Order: sequence, then structure tokens, then C-alpha cells
Amino acid sequence: MQDSPGTSPDAPPEPEALAGRVTEFVRVGDTVRRPASESSASVQQLLVHLEEAGFGGAPRYLGTESDGSMVLSWVEGWVPADAECWRLGTGELASVGELLGSCHDCVAGFAAGSGFAEGPQAVGSGQVVCHGDIAARNTVFVGGRAVAFIDWDGIFVASPMWDLAHAVWQFAPVCGDAGRWLEGWPGALDRSARIAALVGGYGLGAGRADELADMVAEVIAGCRRAVVRKIAAGVPAFVQMEREGILTTLDSQHRAAEQLRPLIAHAAAAGSSERHG
Repeated sequence: MQDSPGTSPDAPPEPEALAGRVTEFVRVGDTVRRPASESSASVQQLLVHLEEAGFGGAPRYLGTESDGSMVLSWVEGWVPADAECWRLGTGELASVGELLGSCHDCVAGFAAGSGFAEGPQAVGSGQVVCHGDIAARNTVFVGGRAVAFIDWDGIFVASPMWDLAHAVWQFAPVCGDAGRWLEGWPGALDRSARIAALVGGYGLGAGRADELADMVAEVIAGCRRAVVRKIAAGVPAFVQMEREGILTTLDSQHRAAEQLRPLIAHAAAAGSSERHG
């Protein structure tokens, strides 16, 4: 094919500005530039650790620009929007659980030498450095399987159960019947099957099903507190979310988590295995 006038086959790729839910970033060819954050140094250390541990489900850290932005590898694949969660069946959800379980196995024992924007600044007993936002919008799928988690800017120290509960909240999904997530959902929603698949893929011990059900409500409440802090601090993305009704939505989802607690516990017990018990 003939080159366009004025271009060279060896010309570097043009930067492409992309907007995530909170952070804007730039794709340049097969790389991504993410702006510096309070957790950048810890993110760098974690991504290097995951690569060295053989975990293939995260972008690779490639360097840091003069302005502090991180250069990461681009992960090719399909990243669903929140409204597309219905397109993920039990097979895809089981693969999300498997990928998360593998991530937690690889991160066990890792302690960053730098701080975090949120939460404890050191890893305590029973804690790991969590991704912090396991959701469809941060998961890359190829051939019907989850192959990577992206957007690691929100990492923080917590129980591994925090990440799994966040995933249940997002992928089940846990919301009221009139929730925006369910708009356009084509057919009946079988939350039990979806939760069982996700938890089964992760390998949660059967005896921890009640703990997971409790944690889902705790995660939503914790995220609401974090959003309120960021709104108060004037972070533009969160100020915009407030205008769009994020606090009302989170309140509704927290009520749903409390109401759905027996269903979550029963589904988690049904899908559990002993791999991570």
C-alpha cells in the first residue's frame, strides 16, 4: 500500500490521548504514558515484581519520562465498559477469578519501598498490595478469557478479600433492580451463577463465604468514603462524579449489598474450592 503524502514508513506513531474513568493517559504505539501520582513509585515496584514473578496479567513497566509519567506496555484486547458487563458469561467471570487468584499468589510477600495514596503504608499480617479497582473497565479480555488487569494507579494495602469483594460488586453486579448497571441488560440476571463462577475461579475456601458477603458491603462503604474525601479535596474527576450522582448511586449499591448478603454468601459457598482456603 502506498504511503500517504508527507508521511514516512519509519515515522514514529502519533500519540493518542485516551480518558479513563479518573485518569487521562496517552497511547503511543505499543506503549502507554500514565501521569505521575502519589503511588507511582509503588506502582512501578509492584509491576516489576509481578513481571519477575512470572505474572503475565499486568502491563510491563518500561521507564519514567522526565515529567514523572510512567511508560507502560499497551495490552491489546477488549476492555468492556461498565454497561457491557452483561456480555461477560460465567466462563469469562471464572477467568477473572483465576487471574485475580494468580495475581494474589504472585504479590504475596511483596512490600513496596514507597507509599500509597490510600490506606495503610505497610503490609500487615494477612494483607497484600491490592489492585484496588477490579472491574470490567479495568480487565482486558482476549478470546473469551481475562488476560490482564490495567489501571494500577489505585493500589493500596488490604486483605486479598477486598479485591475479590470489589470484583463481586462490579461483575455480579451488586446494585438495585433499577440500577444504571442493569439498563439494557438483555434477559434475566443470574447473580448467583455469576458470583459462583467468579469465586470458583479464584478458589476461595468454602468457609470464607460469609466473610466475602460482609466484605462486599464494606468495600462499597469504603469506596464512598474515599470518593467523599476526593470531592472535598477538589479532585476534578470526582467533583464531576458528584454532579452525576455518584454518592446517591453508591448509597443505593450499599443497600443492595446488605439486602443481597444471603445470596452472595450462598453463591460464594457454592462456587468455592479449597485452593485459597
